[in-house]
Amino acid sequence: MVKLEHVNKSFGEIAAVEDVSIEIPASRITIITGADGAGKSTLFKMMVGLVRKDSGDIFLKGENIDDDYRKMTAVTGYMPERFSLYPDLSVEENLNFFADIHQVPFKKREERKQRMLEKTGMLPFKGRRAGALSGGMKQKLSLSCILLSAPEFIILDEPTTGVDPLSRIEFFNIIKELKAEGKTIAMSTPYLDEAEQGDYIVFLKDGKIIKKDTIEQLKKNFPAKLFKILPRGNIFDIMKSLEHQRELRDNLYIRGKYIKYLQTGRQNHIDLIPHVHVEEEEPKLEDIYIYYERQESAHVR
Repeated sequence: MVKLEHVNKSFGEIAAVEDVSIEIPASRITIITGADGAGKSTLFKMMVGLVRKDSGDIFLKGENIDDDYRKMTAVTGYMPERFSLYPDLSVEENLNFFADIHQVPFKKREERKQRMLEKTGMLPFKGRRAGALSGGMKQKLSLSCILLSAPEFIILDEPTTGVDPLSRIEFFNIIKELKAEGKTIAMSTPYLDEAEQGDYIVFLKDGKIIKKDTIEQLKKNFPAKLFKILPRGNIFDIMKSLEHQRELRDNLYIRGKYIKYLQTGRQNHIDLIPHVHVEEEEPKLEDIYIYYERQESAHVR
């Protein structure tokens, strides 16, 4: 539905987004992930014209928008990282306010309001002040506000940051329902466990794409073997002792009580690690991101 080709944006000497080309397919969930400062928010802001790109092209349904962002905003619901609700207004009053902004006809407004409140479980709280809502409820209200205009394309910038685990699950259930209704969704998140629930993944680092593909293909084509190792002895002492092992130092990381080992070559070096137990496992997105992020860092060095 939306396509970016060779998009760039700099703020002074800082390249926030560098030569980014991605395609956001219709009726799918596209996840853009990376560390803080990777360029996720800037990328979304360029899509809706809040930040002007320096160069490159943005296409909507195959048509170059040519800097006429009204074409994009007419079909887009954009929820920034810090969505501005009015804390002294009730849930319903906030919805009415945003319905007025989007010029939603009264009959459609009432129907959509009811549907959004039911979908998000906010109906019992429609009279509560927004300022008195929990973090998760505020995010569900924010989502409801942008959905009042019935957008085809939904952009969500880190919508679950700072939200409790149960509310994160509830929020993603709503996102999946929207996908089932045919909505196209682009979402950024720093949480790679959340990214597992997307269809298409884009890994960003320092404004550049380091890898992009469907989750299925990322896992199927993962070029390394992954081992989970229960170490013999203090895990931090062992990691420190392995810092000078050239074959290992860039391929190890700690997860809980385990050491994860990415075997990137033909030879296995597990015997260099004091261990009680070793097992090979399927990579998760977190492991895949670490692999490509380290490959990118080694390339830069």
